[in-house]
Amino acid sequence: MKSTPPPLAPSREYKSLEFSAQNGILGSRCFQNILLRPGLTLTIAKTTPRRNLIASFDRDEAPIQFGFTYSGKNRCSFSNGTLRNQVDEMQSGSNGIFYLPKMCGIIERPKDQTSCVLGIIVSQQFLREYFVDNMSELPRDFQKTLDNSNANPIHWFGPRNPAKQHLLTQIIQCQYEGGLRKLFLESRVMDLLSMQLHDYFKSETPTRSASQPLRPDDVERIREASKFLICDLENPPSLRELAIHVGINERKLKNGFRQVFDTSVFGYFREFRMQKAYDLLQRGDQNVTEVAFSIGYQNLSHFSSAFKKRFGLLPKHFQTNQRLLTTPLNK
Repeated sequence: MKSTPPPLAPSREYKSLEFSAQNGILGSRCFQNILLRPGLTLTIAKTTPRRNLIASFDRDEAPIQFGFTYSGKNRCSFSNGTLRNQVDEMQSGSNGIFYLPKMCGIIERPKDQTSCVLGIIVSQQFLREYFVDNMSELPRDFQKTLDNSNANPIHWFGPRNPAKQHLLTQIIQCQYEGGLRKLFLESRVMDLLSMQLHDYFKSETPTRSASQPLRPDDVERIREASKFLICDLENPPSLRELAIHVGINERKLKNGFRQVFDTSVFGYFREFRMQKAYDLLQRGDQNVTEVAFSIGYQNLSHFSSAFKKRFGLLPKHFQTNQRLLTTPLNK
């Protein structure tokens, strides 16, 4: 029998709204709205609709939202503004930062599929207190958002990351009560905020290169080199072999990878292997040892260390979390 994650524990010692319903016309639902601090709210929503669920939204003023799809699928369609006709398909691992004032649209959830979505809702004032001394270093749109002077939406999706999923699992399965529960949830929420903002700031910071810009034909060679590099993960080419294969010298090859992919040749190869491992572990068809060998690692401990360094937790723990993701709610 499949084990099911524990139900959401009740909140008693701080402001919390919890609602649950089983076997209603819309299916099973469980919702928590937890005020952790002034300007910082955690929401957790689990749903298993009996029919395709469509909910509309129409926002005037909007807080800053950090959204995480823990399991299941959601589809969000926008009907006005700069995001008009845009459709977001969200699934397990999707995460982002959203500031969507004066925005409307619909959210769809498929029937008979358990969806668990977590949101961290923060006020501009709450975040502004952390960045008051280095506001000028923030991305311009984010500065304006914190100053309440941004008319443009922030609509950013971050890289999927097992470390984030691990924190979400800890939040959902928290068994503490009272003050300990509040303290535990606050710490995990602040960790998630830090991770999300780090990824967002990094993606919004323009990269600069002092190297001579590449010609279009050199860019094509670099892209060809990237494909050849990952053809055989168990026997990758050397830098010299790679340069000869695409017909450029090693120096231009190294500089080219920096310009085109913003990483080194080795960094590109390492990231591809880690993402491949992520996909294979998430799929669940192979165990950790089989995944390690399939992407070219002969030493399991080296693979585990590399995976933890990249994603924040060991591959065996990540695979355990993935099994929880596919476990439905108690009926």
